[in-house]
Amino acid sequence: MLLMISVIIWFVYIYQRKLTLRNSQYKAIEELMHRNELKSAYAVIEGQEKERKRIAAEMHDNIGGLISTLHIFSDLAAKETEIGQIKRLCVRVNQVSTQLISETRKLAYELDLKTLSGFGLRVALEQLCESINAMDKLKVTPLIELKSPIEEVVSINLYRIIQELFTNTLKHAAATQVRIELADIENELTLIYEDNGKGFHIDQVPPGMGLDNIRKRSDAIQAKLTVDSSQHGSTFIIELKL
Repeated sequence: MLLMISVIIWFVYIYQRKLTLRNSQYKAIEELMHRNELKSAYAVIEGQEKERKRIAAEMHDNIGGLISTLHIFSDLAAKETEIGQIKRLCVRVNQVSTQLISETRKLAYELDLKTLSGFGLRVALEQLCESINAMDKLKVTPLIELKSPIEEVVSINLYRIIQELFTNTLKHAAATQVRIELADIENELTLIYEDNGKGFHIDQVPPGMGLDNIRKRSDAIQAKLTVDSSQHGSTFIIELKL
């Protein structure tokens, strides 16, 4: 009995030592993971800070410089009395304005790509919908349910398609509401874009609607595009396998 009790105590002691050692190992692993997570978080924050500084510098140097030049030319044109000189200044104002639009679009494009690559399609679309809602011209309702990350080439093309659809709705549809549904179910991704605008005839697409671009981007990601439009609104459905 004494020997059995001694053996049991020895086993309990060994088992407790193993538990203590394992707990200390788990604790060390958790601390290491926590440190790595902090390093990753700091790296992300540092990268975001560098990007913000770069964008601020680009806005100050490029866009800010163009705005200052535009102000100078427009101020000179307002004070000028000679018709020929006014026309020349107006031409310069037009040139600088065109360059300013190009630089602004370029910066916006870079920001879109940074958001897509850094935070994913869901966050980028939510930010886009917030921007549209802030314009007070459309009421946008986004319903985005993505269970897994979307491939970058698919994300970029879908994002550009939705941008094109927003542009069409604002310019041509005279709509007040837009509903966006994006979900991935069983390896299939479905995008539904609906507005309550005046619609259009498929065989009589107005110039500037960019429907060809939408088709080309859908083809680029091997997606099926379905368009349904009537006087009560338009619906665009894009379906693809992931």
